[in-house]
Amino acid sequence: MQRLPFLLRDHREQFRQRWLDALAAAAAGDDYRELMASPVGDRFLRKLIDDLVVLSEAEAYELPGVHRGLHEDAAREAAYRLGLGFARLDLVKGWQTVLAAAVDVLEDAVVVGEAPPPGDALAELKALGTLLDHMVRTTIVTPAPERDGG
Repeated sequence: MQRLPFLLRDHREQFRQRWLDALAAAAAGDDYRELMASPVGDRFLRKLIDDLVVLSEAEAYELPGVHRGLHEDAAREAAYRLGLGFARLDLVKGWQTVLAAAVDVLEDAVVVGEAPPPGDALAELKALGTLLDHMVRTTIVTPAPERDGG
């Protein structure tokens, strides 16, 4: 990814609103949608965009470390949210709807002439989809912390 992370960063508010709309359309739980509509969701997307920028600027030898950090962050986030009682399916929907929101932002960028060339845009969306698929798999396999019964 070269331009998509910067496009998402430049249109962060639109990206966030499209993501929240996609979460609602995906029927994510009310509690999860409410959390993501709060500053917590804003921080989540801001970090994701920052991570995508870092990924796009990383040299080939840096990529394994960047990917490992993304994986560890996704697992930590999943464990924390599961520990708070959020449904795993809602966490998965959170990752999956990021791609839908990114496509919406990219479509709007095409209209105003800010989008990368079509071949580049497709390659970047494919790379984002692959990364988000990994985040979904990480979320699915991350064990939920045991809750105290007392």
